[in-house]
Amino acid sequence: MTDSSRQAGKVVTLPSGAWYDEADLPLEFPPGWEVHRCAPRDGPAMGDDEIARAFERPVGTSTIRDLAAGKTSAVIAVDDLTRPTPAHRFLRPLIDEVVRGGIPRDRIRILMGAAAHRPMGREEMARKLGAEVLAQHPPIMHDFLGPDIRRVGWLLGGPVDLNRHLLDAELRILTGGVIPHAETGFGGGAKMVVPGLAGRRTIAHFHGALPPRPAGQIESDGRRLDRRAWAEAVARHVGIDAAVCAVMNSRRELAGLHVGDVVGAHRAAARQARDICLTVVPRDVAENVDIVVAGAYPLDTDPIQMGKSLAAGLKLGAPLTIVLNRASDGILYHGMGMGCGIDPARLLRNLPAWLRPRNFGTWLRGMLTAARQPMLAARFCYFTLNYLSYERFQQLAAARAAQAPAAPATDGNGQANPLVVSSGIPAWGFRRKYPKGRLYPDWPALMRDLAGRFAHARVLVFPCAPMQLLEVEGDRDAPGAAR
Repeated sequence: MTDSSRQAGKVVTLPSGAWYDEADLPLEFPPGWEVHRCAPRDGPAMGDDEIARAFERPVGTSTIRDLAAGKTSAVIAVDDLTRPTPAHRFLRPLIDEVVRGGIPRDRIRILMGAAAHRPMGREEMARKLGAEVLAQHPPIMHDFLGPDIRRVGWLLGGPVDLNRHLLDAELRILTGGVIPHAETGFGGGAKMVVPGLAGRRTIAHFHGALPPRPAGQIESDGRRLDRRAWAEAVARHVGIDAAVCAVMNSRRELAGLHVGDVVGAHRAAARQARDICLTVVPRDVAENVDIVVAGAYPLDTDPIQMGKSLAAGLKLGAPLTIVLNRASDGILYHGMGMGCGIDPARLLRNLPAWLRPRNFGTWLRGMLTAARQPMLAARFCYFTLNYLSYERFQQLAAARAAQAPAAPATDGNGQANPLVVSSGIPAWGFRRKYPKGRLYPDWPALMRDLAGRFAHARVLVFPCAPMQLLEVEGDRDAPGAAR
């Protein structure tokens, strides 16, 4: 859907501030600009009765209460604030289902599947889980470098190291949000096991040695083992009993809930998410685009996620992409170094551990998978050596912030891309992540620069770009096609 106008002072609103200070952000464009707001198909929010019915009608499994029967312990994996999943909407009924199956409440553990992300604070956990669930079930934070990582074995060419709390529970349930993802087609499902609850060797293999499944692609192409297929194989291998797959609309509201088999429920959720996220742009609007404006909502909490907002500009071949990113937590951390460039000092620091016989042997075996494609082999080496603890990151970030200039770096030559409006991204981190970009403190400052460069411009605005699947009207190969 598009809404175009050539009126002076055209104002378009974008949602902003997921999890923190959610509000509509008005953007005023210069006179003479042709502005099109390109929204997804979207969907309505679910009511509590619909959530209850989702648990009564599982996909490919018995109900959760039946799965819990005869078992004495349960673990429920939940994604963190880097994902927009409103887990507080369905965790209470999920836990009630487990209790009805006979597992005592004090034997139900919440495990935060943070992969290689930073740990969460208590207030952040309350936002994700809800205050009542947090009080009754204090969560365990996954640490991909911590002592809770246990070796499971070797599966389909890769090492499997997982959180022991998942492995020790008799009933294992995954929850997660299903939105487009450039490495696994869609998020959620088995991705909550790998990388969500995995150790660094498993995460390195997942991100490095295996090819991605493109955003919007639901099924494997059948030609090769990709990242989602391997994660699902691991989930089957360790015995995941059920998955709760949440679908969100453009306001981060729960629009769908699919409960059941770890693959079957995920596919049902992915089909709904594809329909909600599909954004069809008329061909005459998509041609000769000057500027794409991408709202980073609902992934505008963690600045490391901003790369997911750039896809529309790349697909349309826009000369300039602008990203609106609240970056509410302002912490540019990923434990595997994603999006932060190559850090030689970090690679050298990790080299001695890599040369230990067990680690080197694991890497060598993984290379047999990665070596089929040179780019994968290079990625695999990078992720194997590039891990960093959050504690070490905090020390480095403090030193880099002290060395950074007071004002954000700019190039001043009119060739920067992307242009990013953010009050949360630290200047030192932005320079490392986007050396060719330019950072602005607010929208008016950006418009003052661009108004002189563009007397006329065709602008396409994507209000929630990370979750939008772009299709130019008439394309034969739609992004959400099941393949």
